[in-house]
Amino acid sequence: MTSFRLKTEDVLRAFACDESGATAIEYALIATGISVAIIVGFTHMGSSVKTLFNGIAAKVVAAIT
Repeated sequence: MTSFRLKTEDVLRAFACDESGATAIEYALIATGISVAIIVGFTHMGSSVKTLFNGIAAKVVAAIT
């Protein structure tokens, strides 16, 4: 019974010291933050970019006709 207990303690100790999962979580949080920043930026710039392209399209149409 003590052998099983010692093996269990070793596994739990190794699991507690393993930091590879923490690195993956950190990268996921960084990627999420960058994605949110991009979405917010495009959302705020969307109407001004749309106005810009509509102006260009109107000038192109006016030049063609």
